Amino acid sequence: MGVRTFVGAMVLLLFIDKRIDNFRRLIKHGLILGPLLAIHWVAMFESINLNSVAVGIGLVFTYPLFIILLKLFTRKFISRMQILLVVVGFFGVYLLLDVDQISSSLGVLYGLSSALMVALLIIYGEPVSKKLGGLNVAFSQVFIAALCLSPFTFKNFGWITNNILISLFLGGVLTGLGLVIYWYSVKVLNPLAVGTIGYTEPMMGVLLGALLLNESLSVSQLLGFGLVLCVGIIQVLISE
Repeated sequence: MGVRTFVGAMVLLLFIDKRIDNFRRLIKHGLILGPLLAIHWVAMFESINLNSVAVGIGLVFTYPLFIILLKLFTRKFISRMQILLVVVGFFGVYLLLDVDQISSSLGVLYGLSSALMVALLIIYGEPVSKKLGGLNVAFSQVFIAALCLSPFTFKNFGWITNNILISLFLGGVLTGLGLVIYWYSVKVLNPLAVGTIGYTEPMMGVLLGALLLNESLSVSQLLGFGLVLCVGIIQVLISE
């Protein structure tokens, strides 16, 4: 992740407004967003290492549930329909990833910590994105996250230079462009709506595995696929 954040920050730097006053505002918010992003990534991969990819990703996607809890704690209104969509969508992800065994309670703690970081990041970043724009928010968080993860980046700097095209794809497209699109979505939709639609991310991973790698899908995974797809469609319809 150190490589992705470093390259992503360098690519996004080419496109942001570089005036000193604007840059200072971005760094100010990045000092909060960046560490949250770095902790999220580190905790997520530790969770995956201690359990499995399915368990780690499943735990990370509890973040919409954390958003609900945080909003209820701050006494912000959430519709019952939105809560229902989040819960049903998460159940669909659970079935889709076929999580059947947890081997490490510490890995579970890491996964839930990762999800909490995402929830805090979204809640803090929503008003910032509406004010400064998705591109600027993406740069601020990736830039500071890159500084937080710099020890890992320097350790693998030779890999970046030897695999420049892969590095540009991972950092510029998957990290940089991906975060720009995400923060633009948060700018036009509420965070819970984005989180619910985000359940389609693991759905696409499982689908591509079935189409490209000929992986078979169980009945429970097909049910989860249907639930996530329906929740995503309903969320788009009620958000219009």
